[in-house]
Amino acid sequence: MLAVIRLVINKLTEERGSIATLSIFALTALMGFSALVIDVGVLYLNRVELVNLSDAAVLAGVRDLPGDIIAAQASAEAYARDNGKPNDRIKIDIIDNRYIIIDAVRSVDLFFARVFGYNTVDVRAQAAAAIKPVSGIAKIVPWGIEWKSFQYGVSYRLKEGGGSGYSGNYGALALGGTGAKVYEKNIMDGYNGIIRTGDWITTEPGNMSGKTQNGVAYRIAQDPNATFSTVKEGSPRIVVVPVVESLEVHGRSDVKVVGFAGFFLEGCGGSGNKNYVEGRFMQMVVPNAEVSESASSYGLYSSSLIPLSEVE
Repeated sequence: MLAVIRLVINKLTEERGSIATLSIFALTALMGFSALVIDVGVLYLNRVELVNLSDAAVLAGVRDLPGDIIAAQASAEAYARDNGKPNDRIKIDIIDNRYIIIDAVRSVDLFFARVFGYNTVDVRAQAAAAIKPVSGIAKIVPWGIEWKSFQYGVSYRLKEGGGSGYSGNYGALALGGTGAKVYEKNIMDGYNGIIRTGDWITTEPGNMSGKTQNGVAYRIAQDPNATFSTVKEGSPRIVVVPVVESLEVHGRSDVKVVGFAGFFLEGCGGSGNKNYVEGRFMQMVVPNAEVSESASSYGLYSSSLIPLSEVE
């Protein structure tokens, strides 16, 4: 292209240059510029499409980590296949059960540039996403649980029944206020404020069996047919519980939050003031949560796009 432009300039400066010759060179230069503008525009649009596709594909796949690498890869590949073009070349890599990387290449057909021997050009996009332990989150339920090396799919007590706690504490927490009504509302809707690791939360002494049963029944009624294996993201039966350092306290006391865990809410057991709450432990990725590399991992993560350099 530069050679053509230089030649046109030289011809313009020649005393004996003919108009016809200049016209031919001018037309050639114009065609070259057309090729540059139109084909570069086509390449740019395809590159933008490929970048957006790559970002969305890794975010689709990372939601299945850390537990199911095969599902994570399949989800990313399925998104790229369903939303890309047939000739896209996609490579997915998963590293340390935490990172997912995509390398996408697309061959783009050119138009005017064919005159100069360029039929296709490859455009490329790369993206990476990661899961990190949750360090802060809203909508938690008002129960605290001590870490017990939870096993995926196993049922655990989220709140103890009367007589099973420590000095009148059965796992209930006072979030945003004290009293049974506040406690019941927090079971039904989740606490609106953000709780973070390192926060100290006041316990709510007493069994409050009626409020507990009402709150749990309310959540289950919104998705009554869900099971641990079929429950969908966003179901009210998926609850986030703060993991606390210790519940061995007396009366209304403060306990320290050390992390967060997710459970499938199974329901209440026991009768009267002996009722307790059970849930099955889940490993899952949740949206709209604060994360930290230094936070302890209790099976609850959030995901985000990250620079490729962060994986290396």
